[in-house]
Amino acid sequence: MLKKFLVLAMPFIFVLGLTFNFEVNAASDQITVEDQKQAYKEELANLTQDEVIANFERIDKEYAMEEPFSVKDQIFIEMYAKKPSAMTLFASKSISGSNSSNGVTVKVSGTIKDDIQNVVNQSFSASNLKTSTTAGASKVSSVKTVVYHNAYGLVGSGGVGKVYSGTLSTSGKNTTLTATKRYTAVVAYASTWCTVIVKHSGGTFTVNPK
Repeated sequence: MLKKFLVLAMPFIFVLGLTFNFEVNAASDQITVEDQKQAYKEELANLTQDEVIANFERIDKEYAMEEPFSVKDQIFIEMYAKKPSAMTLFASKSISGSNSSNGVTVKVSGTIKDDIQNVVNQSFSASNLKTSTTAGASKVSSVKTVVYHNAYGLVGSGGVGKVYSGTLSTSGKNTTLTATKRYTAVVAYASTWCTVIVKHSGGTFTVNPK
């Protein structure tokens, strides 16, 4: 009798076991996603200025317009790009920096600005942004100063992606950049940064002012 009962009960026990395992695995997956997000936040918490810029540049190249970011890249944007609510206080930023290689020194200083206060009409600009080659000018073949601006917003089914990407630039060993570019987009986050690319007889280096 006991043997017959066990035979009859086995399918039910098997199904119950599958259901239990599915529920446990589903709960574990949910925990894993949250743990993964927290791990990304910890991993990205103490990036240097050069690392932050390198990530912005990589994201700009890797994703098409309005393509949802990966979880890690979305967290990076949330941590390092600015929200429109913060733009009023930090819209205008004075930056400066220098770098040297192979006897060549290039310095840059000035102001970059983003205006993301309107609903859709946005802009970014550079003001009196001076780039100077202060040593080794004869070794320099080109100096390009670029102000990058990326805007990020909601795309797809609730993800975050790039909704605008633009630049202001000038070329020359000693230049001053003053310009504004306007665009239309609904913006949740934005990032504006400057990079100077210096090509010389010994290779290439960059200046990332902060």
